[in-house]
Amino acid sequence: MLKKYTAIVLLCLGVFLAGCGERPLPPVKVSPVDQKEMVLIPAGEFIMGTNKTDPENTHQKIGTVKPLYLDQHPERKVTLEAYYIDRTEVTNAEFKRFVDAVQFPDFPSNWKNETYPEGKADHPVTGVTWHEALTYALWAEKQLPTEAQWEKAARGTEGFEYPWGNEYVKGHANVGIEDAKGTIPVGSKPQDVSPYGVYDMAGNVMEWTADWYLPYPGNTNKDVRFGKTLKVLRGNAFQKAGHYFLDAYRYAFNRTEVPPDEFFENVGFRCVLPVAASK
Repeated sequence: MLKKYTAIVLLCLGVFLAGCGERPLPPVKVSPVDQKEMVLIPAGEFIMGTNKTDPENTHQKIGTVKPLYLDQHPERKVTLEAYYIDRTEVTNAEFKRFVDAVQFPDFPSNWKNETYPEGKADHPVTGVTWHEALTYALWAEKQLPTEAQWEKAARGTEGFEYPWGNEYVKGHANVGIEDAKGTIPVGSKPQDVSPYGVYDMAGNVMEWTADWYLPYPGNTNKDVRFGKTLKVLRGNAFQKAGHYFLDAYRYAFNRTEVPPDEFFENVGFRCVLPVAASK
């Protein structure tokens, strides 16, 4: 399967390089500090957001805090420069190397005796605040992804509703009450892979982004939470309960807003590196 996605990336690279005359960029690179494999997302347009609505007011029936879809309006085309993104979420073992390297004083909320739970070295690190995720990214000489960078890596240029396509398939991702009910090793759901070969963007854990919870350009929804007090989480996660059986909560572009100084058992992160910064 990885050969398939490598071929897609190389095809995109051909288009990207046709007009610029530069030496081809490697489709995959290893970050020199944290040794994570990163995947190239070529420059160009992609479809971001949605025009979906909730005519039956499902959010009122199930008691969610906001209407479904509206904060993701309108669907539009966005152009990004090329960048690399971690193929998988940052793991417990990787975060431990960071903690040890810089003698970081704070530990994830679910660690005991300054280390992660036994048997979960390759599970995504959780229980970290936005600030702690950002500190890791800076140590690794990378950045937290913007919403746009995260969404393009998840949906591809076709604007898929899920990393694998437009139809939800039960079992493809670790999401909702139907799967592991906890984190699983990163990359262990081979179907939860985007057109670029990036794993776990539909499930396992939600992920911190760099962005504040603000309306998208052209959005007319009046939400009192919009502003520079909440950071955006993208994607979906395992969940012991809740409303993750709803289509609205399964999309690759699911958008959640939380305070940056809080931490959660189902929230982790991955990093990005702009091509210009990697040269």
